[in-house]
Parts: sequence; structure tokens; C-alpha cells
Amino acid sequence: MAGMNVGSNGEKEGRKQREAFSVEKVYEKYYAGEGARRGLFDALAAWNRPGRVLYPGSFIHITASFVFPSVVYVDNNRDARRFFAKMGDVAAFANRHRVYSEKPEIIFHGLSYEAGIPESENAFDLLISLYAGFISKFCKRYLKIGGILAVNNSHGDADLASINPGYEFIGVIQKRGDRLRVVEENLDSYFKPKKETRVTEELVRKLNRGIGYTKTAPAYLFRRKR
Repeated sequence: MAGMNVGSNGEKEGRKQREAFSVEKVYEKYYAGEGARRGLFDALAAWNRPGRVLYPGSFIHITASFVFPSVVYVDNNRDARRFFAKMGDVAAFANRHRVYSEKPEIIFHGLSYEAGIPESENAFDLLISLYAGFISKFCKRYLKIGGILAVNNSHGDADLASINPGYEFIGVIQKRGDRLRVVEENLDSYFKPKKETRVTEELVRKLNRGIGYTKTAPAYLFRRKR
């Protein structure tokens, strides 16, 4: 009987924890204030509002759905899967913070983006790569020809895109005044190493971080050419 009581208590405790799980509180734990990186998405939307957005390695960064009506999130992280399992709450949270007229369309795949995802190729207008590995390579096929890759260089993914002949470097996101904006001029000054370095995929993968450049940006924009 004692064992049954322990099991019953454990089930009750687990149920309480599930009921207490708050999408909004978990989001704020990781992305409160400037951590939300909202300015980057606002800059992209002001420049060229995309139709469908693919966000591999997203974790629970639902901020994208505050700005873009249709976003597919991909992450095999256990906490991300738990977060998006509450999809009704996630959608309601995004709906409260959206800046567009439509209801948000949110899809989540709890998979590794490297292994492939159940989405059509050439189907997305914007591919987001932030702090999550070599998305420019593994997820390029899902981006439409002419679609935009928005990428930072924390893991060297902007480096990888810059040497990929399938991408064209078309802009950066920089701070102008009190906000981030897309800048399309004077791009020749970017991707110039501080030290004489031949940038290769092998080197980028070995370093697993961005190469030191004379001029950098919070994010870089590439257009898929082929």
C-alpha cells in the first residue's frame, strides 16, 4: 500500500508540474528584454516582409512569430519539445504580441535540422540562422531561389554562407540611431579577415566559431542564387 501511495503522490506531483508550466514564464526566463532579439526581426520585416519563415535551431525563441505571421520552428532540444507541446498556449501567446493582422501560423518539428525535416524544398522566403550551427548548408534546400538567409556568425555560419556559391551577400543588419536596420551599401568592407586567412569550410567547421574580421555586423543577409 505504501508503494501505491508513493506512486499516487508522484503522479499528482507530475500533474501539478504540468499544470504549472507556463509558456510565457518559460519564454521570459530566456528571452526577457533585449534577449528577445526583437529588433532584428523588426528590421527584416521593415525591409522585406517574408511570406513563410523557417527557423532551425530555434529553441523556444517564439519572438519570430510576434513579427512574422507564418513560422516553422525546428529543434530537437527536450525543453523546446516540451514548450511547443503546449501549442495552444504558444499560439495564444504569439497572438497577444503579434504586430500583423492575421492569426499566427506556427509549426514545430522536434527534430535535428541536419537530418532533414518534413517540409517541401524551395518553400520558404526567409531562413533564420542564429547561434545554432551550419544552417546555411543543411537547410538551404528549403529556401526558395531568391529567398533570404539571415545569419549571425557565432558558430561561423555567416562565414560558410559567404563562401557558398549558392548565396549572394546582399546586406547586413546594423544599428542606425536607436534601432537595427538593414544596410545594403558598402558591403565590400565585410568578410575581410584581420589576419591573412583562407576561409574554407574545413577551417570554419574546425573553429566552430566566427573568424575575426575587420568589420562585423549583428547579422548578415544572403540571397539564394541556386
